[in-house]
Amino acid sequence: MSAEEHLAVEAKRTTRAGIVHQQPTVHRHNGAGPLGAVRKYEALHVLLEAHQFSEELGRSPWDFAVEIECLRKAGLTNNDFRWLVCKSYVEHARETTLGHEDSRTFRRRRGLIFSRRTCFVLTGPGVDFIRSLLKDQPLPREPFAPVNGDRPSTATELATGNGSHAKPAPRCIPIWDRDRQELRVGGYLVKQFKVPALNQERILAAFEEEGWPVHIDDPLPPQQEQDPKRRLHDTINSLNRKQKHRLIRFMGDGTGQGVRWCLITPGENGDGGPEASD
Repeated sequence: MSAEEHLAVEAKRTTRAGIVHQQPTVHRHNGAGPLGAVRKYEALHVLLEAHQFSEELGRSPWDFAVEIECLRKAGLTNNDFRWLVCKSYVEHARETTLGHEDSRTFRRRRGLIFSRRTCFVLTGPGVDFIRSLLKDQPLPREPFAPVNGDRPSTATELATGNGSHAKPAPRCIPIWDRDRQELRVGGYLVKQFKVPALNQERILAAFEEEGWPVHIDDPLPPQQEQDPKRRLHDTINSLNRKQKHRLIRFMGDGTGQGVRWCLITPGENGDGGPEASD
């Protein structure tokens, strides 16, 4: 007897006895495993976007391998990573790139243990899995304006159109206020520097001066004994950390000589602590 048939029999018995019980729900999995939650879709978008960058530029997927910290902030846990590895949807390796190297280097790993320098790339089956999963439920790529209160919409509200914060707003352009040392998107405070962070400030000032184009060349002045590509990479990572409202993501352009940005789905508040200097 199947689970559904068993429940039907039990329902008849309880009805005859005049007793009404809440019947247990039979869950049907869609093959997405632990990644079926809407709140984790942004991380899957990040992985898929990295794959698309490598294909577009004809480069190795490892040139765009996604750092574990980025995926954790987007909602994935260590068990999510283990599930992806066991399903052969991703490969992972420990980044070993040194400051003087022009390209990223890695030490491949096969187990289910990850370090803070672990990075991930999608496999062919992983690309197919994520595209299939996100096909019918794409995340919006722009923030939504609040109707009441000052909280951005949650991922669930954005996906379902429910909640008082799900009213769409015109496309937002970030604003970098040099005097207040604040980066804002659509009225939301994204970053505020309490201590100097010169390299981050230079990138934000360059975007602001040029009207926030999709791409700018590396605006950081050369410094002796510092690899410019590595310095730019580290500064981009710093821009993505400690956002009070995680509404914007900065990325390299694949050459190590430029910066790109995009708006992302509003999430919960970041830790908002003071930034360390570059």
